[in-house]
This record gives sequence, C-alpha cells and structure tokens, in this order.
Amino acid sequence: MRDCDMCKGKDDALLSKSLDNERTLLYTQFFHCVKLDRRVVEKSHPWHALFSGDKPPHLFIASWDGGQVAILPGTQSQKDLWGTMQRILKVDYQKDAMAAIKDWQRILDKFDALDSRETELKRQITDLEEKGEAKRVASLKDDLAKVGKEREGTFASEKKVVDLVLRHAPKEKSVTDFDAEAAAEVKESAPGSGLLERIKKGEQQPEPQPASKGN
Repeated sequence: MRDCDMCKGKDDALLSKSLDNERTLLYTQFFHCVKLDRRVVEKSHPWHALFSGDKPPHLFIASWDGGQVAILPGTQSQKDLWGTMQRILKVDYQKDAMAAIKDWQRILDKFDALDSRETELKRQITDLEEKGEAKRVASLKDDLAKVGKEREGTFASEKKVVDLVLRHAPKEKSVTDFDAEAAAEVKESAPGSGLLERIKKGEQQPEPQPASKGN
C-alpha cells in the first residue's frame, strides 16, 4: 500500500472509515503488509516500478512468489477487498481463510466474555475480602482458576484456527542438515586449510604466542 497526499499517515485505502474493520484486520494477519510513502510514484524511488503508470494502484495484494497479483484502487468495498484477499490466500494456504476468520471472530468474542467474567470475579473477591467472608472468597477464587483454564483452552483453539497450513512451507531441517550446512560453510571459507580440514587431518592448532611487552 502507498500513501498519497490525501491519505498520508492513514490506512483509508485498506480500512473503512464507517464500517467495522475487524474482519479486514484479521485477513491481513495472513499477509506481510508493507506501506510505502507517497514518493513511491516518483521515478527516482527504488520501488517506483510497483506503482508506475498514469493511474498507479493504491495497493495490491500478491501471492508469496508474485505469481498472482490483484491490483486495487483504494476505493474498493470491504466485500471486494475480502474477496480479493480470500482468492490470493487460496493460492498459498491449504485451509479456507473465510471459514477460519469466522471461527476466529467467535473465539475473540469468547476472550471478551472471559475477560469480563474475570474482571467481575476479581471485583467480588476484593469486596468479600474486605468483609472478611473467607469461605465465599475461596469459592470465587476457584471460579477464577476455572476461567484461567478456559482461557488456556481458548488460546489453544485460536492457534489451531489461525494455522491455515502453507502450501509452500519450508522443509523442516534435521540436526544432520544443519551440521552439513555448517561443515560446507567452514570448508568453503578456506579450502584446504580451514578448521574443518585440520580436524579431519588430526592437526593441532598452533599454540598462541605471548604478546611482546612494550617499553
């Protein structure tokens, strides 16, 4: 997304001024979002090629390799924006983003409910402690602990929901892979005389010489 004279410092090209932007913001969590200043339309700007032409786009959305690019004017409706994001996400992720975001919104509502419940329990506990009603305080603290456990479970559900599973996920490297890469780097740094070669040959590193004392 680029800034312009009209929207400098704002996100009007992406977010609505009058409607709820929660779903838009959740969609953006699956993208790497970059904002460039208004000078990007000048030919001297290093990223000018992305926003060139007589009518440069206000923002564009691309797949991870740039194979799919959707150009948007900045005046698009939320529905069009969501549809475009959804289409690009299908290229890079295995799971359906729209369904995931709906589930995510329900989870966020649950977090709000848990926060309200926790706040109310803490208020009641404080009041009862001042009155010296230890038995009721203990019962409410048990309820508070249950809220904490429920929140932990909700965090786990959220983590599962937001994992759309990348289609192009990098292969996990084993210890052997890392060792092989490290050995290759050492070997390339000084062929024939590097640390790795000396270890293979059983050579000992020379003893450090004491520094000469100055007068």
